[in-house]
Amino acid sequence: MKKIRFQKSMNESGLISEIEIGGMLILENAEQLRKEFMDTIGILNDHIIIKVSTLEEIDIPCIQLFIAFIRKMNNLKIKFQFNWDIDEDQKMLLENVGLSDELFMNNSYV
Repeated sequence: MKKIRFQKSMNESGLISEIEIGGMLILENAEQLRKEFMDTIGILNDHIIIKVSTLEEIDIPCIQLFIAFIRKMNNLKIKFQFNWDIDEDQKMLLENVGLSDELFMNNSYV
């Protein structure tokens, strides 16, 4: 089975300033995605860009992990911006489950 792609870019202070996510964001890979999010939360810069592209698939469990990550960043007052490069079917899934507003928004700290 194909895995997720989770690449981190660090700034000169050694903090993560950009994350690129793609691949198979499905239930079978949800634990890996959760672990990646948990491993990064303590070393995020105060402003981060999250690029989501080259998704092969995405499902509800992984979408819920994105929501949890967003909430954690909000609690820590980390500024973030999402750049989504997804196809129409994936965008429709986010809209149909009622999560597009939360996922496509950028936080109010930017």
